[in-house]
Amino acid sequence: MQRAVIADDHHLYRRGTRDVIQEAFSPELIAEANTGEQLINLVRATCWDLCIMDVSMPTKSGPDLIEEVLQTRPSMPILVLSMHPEEHYAVRMLRAGARGYLNKCTTDAPLLTEAIRSLLAGHKFITSTVAECLADTVCAGSHPSSDLHQILSNRELQIFQMLAAGKPVKEIAGTLFISAATVSTYRTRVLTKLALDSNADLVRYALEHSLIT
Repeated sequence: MQRAVIADDHHLYRRGTRDVIQEAFSPELIAEANTGEQLINLVRATCWDLCIMDVSMPTKSGPDLIEEVLQTRPSMPILVLSMHPEEHYAVRMLRAGARGYLNKCTTDAPLLTEAIRSLLAGHKFITSTVAECLADTVCAGSHPSSDLHQILSNRELQIFQMLAAGKPVKEIAGTLFISAATVSTYRTRVLTKLALDSNADLVRYALEHSLIT
């Protein structure tokens, strides 16, 4: 590996990931992005052997960010390293094009190194926990998930998280380049699908299901 890009809005996580990569692979170049927009700009400007990214970042994030990155660099392997539990995001991110998903809370340097080696060799990296999530998804038709947020679309989930994090409608609209009316429409859809009544209910649900930190 010659070049790697790390996208995470937490400096300490970027620094820790950078140290692991440098020690195990000694790349010529490691770049860092703390927003989704910065990652897009780096990917457009340079070819990278590997991208390691978080799920939730400012400006752009989640499956939509992966899809946009892969539109520019379709062959670049993406490893997701996130605080969010696998059952909430792993399948979504893999469907969007990521080749592996690791939980920051349970990942140490050897596991991260193993995952990177797998991706660089052209393989996916699936932990036993992620494998369980994939199996649950396959069986979802006959055994529906008790987590209602699983039925949300990627954009609905994204707006749900932003609302639960306390962001006002106008700010969400500006960040996502959509109208405030569109955000309000998504909010109504989310409330309906989750059988909730208010933003306070959204916050409570998000905290109970570890969808925001």
